Amino acid sequence: ALPKRSLKQAPSSPPRPEPPPPPPVVIHEYRSGDGVGLRSLWDAADFRSLGDDDASLRTFAQRNPGTFLVAVQGSMIVGSALGAWDGRRGWIYHVAAAAEHRRAGLGTRLVRQVEDRLRALGCRKVNVIVRDGNEAGAAFWRAVGYVRHASHQFGRELLDDDQAFGR
Repeated sequence: ALPKRSLKQAPSSPPRPEPPPPPPVVIHEYRSGDGVGLRSLWDAADFRSLGDDDASLRTFAQRNPGTFLVAVQGSMIVGSALGAWDGRRGWIYHVAAAAEHRRAGLGTRLVRQVEDRLRALGCRKVNVIVRDGNEAGAAFWRAVGYVRHASHQFGRELLDDDQAFGR
């Protein structure tokens, strides 16, 4: 019979600790330092809009207190929703979630909070604008209970590009 060989086991390394969980997503009202992060989020979402400079965002927030919401995870802006009410109809603009937060409920959470805040102001109906061809955007709005109306939006820019972009 062959002698039994003793197999030496290599020293095992201690198990790696689990990475810490990501910080929670916190929703707060717009703050003056949010502009750069918001524009980055909106660029990634392919939003093309005049009035996204810091002065315009500040004016929007002042005219619509409590309805301009920003979602933050750690120090990163990961979502947004802008609510407005003209006394007759409410509007929700720039609902966006960073790619890694899509289909996880963040957009719905932002929309519901804006709706609640508009409702508290007396708003009874809210509208959104979805660009032609934005099927993902249209699907989102249908999923959160909005219906497409047979109407068209017309617009006209009142400032030239240099004025509109604060140059």
